[in-house]
Amino acid sequence: MLKVATVTEALKADHELRRMASEVGELWVGQSDANPPGWVDFLGQLAPAVRTELQTQSCAAILFVETATPVKRLFAICFGQGHHALDESSIEQGFGLKVTLNQVSRDRLRTIDSATLDSTVMQKRTQSSRNADLGAFEINTDRDLIRLAAGNPASSTFAKALAGRDALSVRAPVAPRAIIPYCERALEIYHEKTYQRDFKFVDHVQPVGDRKLRDTLDALAFAELSALVAGKASDLHLAIPDILAPEEDLEIGYFGLGLSSGRKSAFTELAIEDYVAELQKGDFSSIASMAELRASHQVCVIKNGQADREHRRKLYSCFVFEAQHKKLTYVLFDGQWYLVDRAFYAEVEKAYLGLVTPAFAPSTTAKNERAFIAELLANSQLLCLDQARASPAGATGANFEPCDFLSAGRQLIHLKDGHSSSPLSHLWNQGLVSTESFVRDSAFRTAFRKAVTVREKQYRRSGFLALIPDGRTKPLPSDFTVVYGVMRHPNARTGSLSLPFFSKIALRAVAERLDMMGFKVELHLIAKT
Repeated sequence: MLKVATVTEALKADHELRRMASEVGELWVGQSDANPPGWVDFLGQLAPAVRTELQTQSCAAILFVETATPVKRLFAICFGQGHHALDESSIEQGFGLKVTLNQVSRDRLRTIDSATLDSTVMQKRTQSSRNADLGAFEINTDRDLIRLAAGNPASSTFAKALAGRDALSVRAPVAPRAIIPYCERALEIYHEKTYQRDFKFVDHVQPVGDRKLRDTLDALAFAELSALVAGKASDLHLAIPDILAPEEDLEIGYFGLGLSSGRKSAFTELAIEDYVAELQKGDFSSIASMAELRASHQVCVIKNGQADREHRRKLYSCFVFEAQHKKLTYVLFDGQWYLVDRAFYAEVEKAYLGLVTPAFAPSTTAKNERAFIAELLANSQLLCLDQARASPAGATGANFEPCDFLSAGRQLIHLKDGHSSSPLSHLWNQGLVSTESFVRDSAFRTAFRKAVTVREKQYRRSGFLALIPDGRTKPLPSDFTVVYGVMRHPNARTGSLSLPFFSKIALRAVAERLDMMGFKVELHLIAKT
């Protein structure tokens, strides 16, 4: 389903389809020229004749139809490569997902795609060989965004099987001349609330429909990008919002207004650091707003230093950012702004504030984690265990870091620069895994004690070894505190220290597990000055 009213608005400006007469709707078709496949040169070195023997072609078609009930909406039924001709911004996001969840109950799911938002976006696809319950897919309903769902409805009246994200795919017998009534029924299902029975958690984030509000939020994101170009810190980052096949290991480049022309630099991954470097090499001042950037900037597959027009997407759809506006929290992902549900936000914020504790080091002038660790070496109440390694029995190559510092007050301190490229969830999990090993595994405790012995000698400290029980004795969790120390720049507008919302969600889940084990958990926010 489309959120525009006309075919002209739905198609990309440079599409190569042509209109063809149709009894129903408006049909646009296209046929590519025959070309040798990209891998033919490899074989051509062994068998020259193969270069002319092997050719590839693709075809595309889009049938546009308009519903009359329950409301007037434009639908695009795509065939072959037709979907590539649609402007991404014209597509109604989440349409296919909502229809699927309204038809498929939680115990009849087959596939779920999910995304965990952080400075590194983690996406996964979980598939079941037969209908399975939502619980079997191990979705964290607080932290994970459901991107796609597929399954089999109990009734096959509408479809025998559905899969939906933005687009909707169905297995159903639909006659060509019945396509409009079928789309009208899909639209009715889209507006139902049946999904709230089993999938209420998807409402934790709701798409923002108000255009003026989206423009305001875009301005906030553009200000963050401007700060990055100026050499300042920001939580804005990039992520391809699709699950890619493992073999799709391609080189990419950045194209558009204000970026340098000519032969492009090729990158092996999508990264905000590379994009910002390209903006700095070009003329960023020529880009007046996010609207201009959204219309112009693309990330494309690079072939011979040039853009491959067949494989490209709007760069705006790759931005990931959280913004605060009028005391509400919004998230930009996959080209769409989402509002975080107030009640859900309050629940997460309450848990987060319960963990925030006055930091053992309120501020630092260190530029990164390594420099901060060096700064802390002078503190006689801390023993540095940075890069010390301990492995549980049966996992000799695990090499977990017990903690970055052990304090005289039995604090297991884990540190991270909150503006580095790796996600904060890595820090939370590092603390969880090492703490679980500390409790459960005698080999880990023995290696932990050996590391403490070495570091006491190295840094001329004493008294720390007595804090760690030997391999035969399990620690008493209530004697220890797991401390997460996160270096952050104060917010430019408010001057306060905080964490991205989805990092708070991930921390809450880890803190609950540590609390169940009996450990105290604290979050120390350290101002980078």
